Amino acid sequence: MKLLPATSFFLFCVFIVLCSSCEKKEDLARNEIKNTLYSLDSLAFSKKNNAQYDTAIFYANEELKLAKTHNNTKYIKRSYIRLESVYNKSEKYDSAIFYANKLYEIAESTQDTLYMAKALYKKATNFKELDSFKVSYEYFRSAKDLYEKIDDSLQVAKSLLEISTIDKKTGSFGLSQTSALEGLKYVKKSKNIKIKSKLYFNIAVAAKERGDLLNAENRINQALDLAKDSVTTKKVGYDLIRTFLNTKANIFKEKENYEGAIEIYNNILSESSKKLSQTQRARFNGNLAHTLFLKNGLNKKSDSLLQESLIYYEKINNISGLVSIYMKLAEMYVQRDKQKVLNYTKKIIELADKLDNDQVKYEAYEQLITIDAKSENIAKYLKIKKEVNQKRNRVQSEFANAKFNYDDEKEQKIEAQNAAIKADNLASKKENQVLILLLILIVLIVLTFFIYQRIQRRHKIEKVKTVHVTEARISSKVHDELANDLYELMTQLETTDPEKEVVLDKLDTIYNQARDISKQIQTVETDDTFPDELSNLFRSYQSDEVNVLLKRYDTDIWKGISSHIKVTVYRVLQEFLTNMKKHSNAALVVVSIEKQNKQLFIQYIDNGKGFTAKTSKNGLRNAENRIRAIKGKLTFDTELDKGCKFSINVPV
Repeated sequence: MKLLPATSFFLFCVFIVLCSSCEKKEDLARNEIKNTLYSLDSLAFSKKNNAQYDTAIFYANEELKLAKTHNNTKYIKRSYIRLESVYNKSEKYDSAIFYANKLYEIAESTQDTLYMAKALYKKATNFKELDSFKVSYEYFRSAKDLYEKIDDSLQVAKSLLEISTIDKKTGSFGLSQTSALEGLKYVKKSKNIKIKSKLYFNIAVAAKERGDLLNAENRINQALDLAKDSVTTKKVGYDLIRTFLNTKANIFKEKENYEGAIEIYNNILSESSKKLSQTQRARFNGNLAHTLFLKNGLNKKSDSLLQESLIYYEKINNISGLVSIYMKLAEMYVQRDKQKVLNYTKKIIELADKLDNDQVKYEAYEQLITIDAKSENIAKYLKIKKEVNQKRNRVQSEFANAKFNYDDEKEQKIEAQNAAIKADNLASKKENQVLILLLILIVLIVLTFFIYQRIQRRHKIEKVKTVHVTEARISSKVHDELANDLYELMTQLETTDPEKEVVLDKLDTIYNQARDISKQIQTVETDDTFPDELSNLFRSYQSDEVNVLLKRYDTDIWKGISSHIKVTVYRVLQEFLTNMKKHSNAALVVVSIEKQNKQLFIQYIDNGKGFTAKTSKNGLRNAENRIRAIKGKLTFDTELDKGCKFSINVPV
């Protein structure tokens, strides 16, 4: 049946209206979902700020379910952020880390660098709360690197502030100062004075702990100067400013400027009376009492202030506060009333057991044995001292390894990036090779005769140069191979007791080298026994005074590598070890050998006395010449009394 034109037009219009209506309904539905997600996100945020954590978790989970149902990546990320934040605020750090990991996974899947950095920063923050400083440090460094990629200077500075704080907590005050100073560069033009003030504060604390009181006072004054008026004071925060003032007073106490410290405490206690909490008042009263004691000796006001703080801390069962007050009381009465000091010290030990704080127990027993030197007390003191030192050394060792691994990984990434850039440049060059070759062929055809003449003359010159190069190479071999092998034999005789036949065989080998050196005879075995040959080299330098460690070494990496590269690597490492033995007085040598993407990466590190860049070293020059001859690269990083670090990169 054939429809009339008017009927067809009418049906077409109805179809358009229906489609438009469907699209409007879909738009309305999408907007409704977005509004619902926004509302849930806002509710989760506000409930968290009001410390209604269970309710906040409920709304955040509802937000997550709805966002996943409609595949809304934006609100999936937001819900993970809300959940991490709530669990962090409620001190459930394991759960907070779980959701930070979830945030990182989805950010990585969408290549969202900003949210990857946020997730790493959040993980680092939660691990810090768990006192897992090594893991926290690594995540803060990774977050900082990602923030640098997206030019987020403020977040880079925040990451460096956290790194500086971790270094400060673990006793690495020099590193803490360095990280904080680096952070200041990123907020030089920033209006965020709170971050700036915290960075100045960390520098001041680190300088104070290192005995640099003048620098410490200057830096804490810079932190305080940022809060010049009511507006800037509010931005920095009253509690933070009080912390800065307390640090300044501590610096004054170190300088024995007790009047200055007392003035600071009196100002805090009088001018901020309405803003101070009872806990803060108890803390500053305790500090004022201690300063008055340092100035005037035992006095009634100091005792009264400490007793007042003690009563308050006992009322609220603040164990850390009680420990602080008891320690100050014990110090005050140490010359006047031994029994009181004994009682205070025993209370400190009891409270330290509750806190599980070995450092406090160590300080308490140190005080105890001065007034009650029983063998039992001395034994406990020595035991706790050993445990505290072991813990401190363990933390420092973990950090040293973490930083080494981080720098090592970063260096490998840089080398890989450099290799990729070289590959791109090579590809670009190849594109132009055809045109260049054509041009060269035309020039060669026209100028064949003249080129032939020049080649003949050049050959004569090159023959003369070859003679000089050969002489230099022979001289180099006498130094590099003969001298080094002689020194290696001497080292073996010093560190081991080889058999006479072994010594004679080695001397025979050295004799053959001297006799046949002009024939370029290679004495290093480069067949399947080369890995053993290299291992024997390291073992020959091992002694009671020197520990030689070989890391990340797989003997299969030498398969397919040409003999001249093996020999060069062997000789260069032999030179490093020989120079170490002769000159550096190192106690530890670490060598790592790896092969990646047809590149051989070798790193040599020792903790010897090092040398300056201007120092002339034949061994180093010879090593550079050898590595350059196999198209490799040798870099070094050394200063006097700071050891040596050599990095070798060789294409294989």
